[in-house]
Amino acid sequence: MWDLGRLSTVAELIRDHIYLESIEEYCEKTGVRKEDFVPIEPQEFDGEIFAVDGSNAAVCNWSVANLNLIRAGFAVYRGRVWQRTTITYDDVLLADPRICEDLFDPYLKALFGLKGIDLKESDLDRLSTYFRELQEYIALNEAIAEASSGDIILYDGGFDVFEPLRSVLAVIYKRAEDKDVDLLAVSKSSALFWGEGLTLPFLQHTSYAGGLFVPGIPWYLDLKDKKVEHGQGRWDGETYIARFAGGSERAFRVDAPSYVRERIGSALGKLVAHSCSSECLGYPHALFRAHEDVRISAQEGCLLRLRLMEMLGDMGMSQPQVRMLMQDFHDVLDMRPQL
Repeated sequence: MWDLGRLSTVAELIRDHIYLESIEEYCEKTGVRKEDFVPIEPQEFDGEIFAVDGSNAAVCNWSVANLNLIRAGFAVYRGRVWQRTTITYDDVLLADPRICEDLFDPYLKALFGLKGIDLKESDLDRLSTYFRELQEYIALNEAIAEASSGDIILYDGGFDVFEPLRSVLAVIYKRAEDKDVDLLAVSKSSALFWGEGLTLPFLQHTSYAGGLFVPGIPWYLDLKDKKVEHGQGRWDGETYIARFAGGSERAFRVDAPSYVRERIGSALGKLVAHSCSSECLGYPHALFRAHEDVRISAQEGCLLRLRLMEMLGDMGMSQPQVRMLMQDFHDVLDMRPQL
């Protein structure tokens, strides 16, 4: 039986974590002031918006084989009209540390002129994640190649990434700057924190504060010189918090390479003009479409798993043999569905 006293203590901790009791304390400890919230004026423009996303679904997680289905691509809008969706990668990945070089190096050398990836032992558990991120960066690279001067390139995620693929982003920043496009990363979730002791969610509290200080309008906040934990913080750019629609309760973390800083207000204004969709108010609609078009459904993962079992059967293996050789015994103890 649960210890309700302990559960009550945890509930209090969660309340203290998410509830903003004093806006004055927030301002004092973060350095954020009312005048830091800059209103965003919507700006219509004639260019295209490219929205890049990726998806990763586990097909099987056996003791001797981790197989993932990975997809990446981008959706393109001109104004409020969808133009096309391009899938740049859609294939399975066998995540085996022994074939890291074969997985990453051909892409890194051919597309970005880099020597290869240097993975530490602690990185090996994230192979499929790193590979999905690499495919997203390749999609970014293709979007930049297709874009024209003045277009916007959006990335679903953040640019403050771990070391192994940071050099790839440096190449992408330079190519985007040379093409004269606005490159922005918009995060649906964020690990920004403030306060002492129990860390407090900066993004959500800033969204609440913005609703009080500049109600009913879109705005952005520059995090430069603010007292907030940025994470890695080792990349050539700036981080902002932005609300794209005055009628929305949500704000998002936005990462922008340093070359975009001087025109960040204009770039965000173009997004505000295209974040009013009734399907997802306050979120750039191109990113919404990219998420829908690129997302791997649970049914796809299950179907691929069944086809894999059929192929193993065609190769002379019975299901009992596959279970004996590959199934994790935790699946047996937990009475999970058989292979």
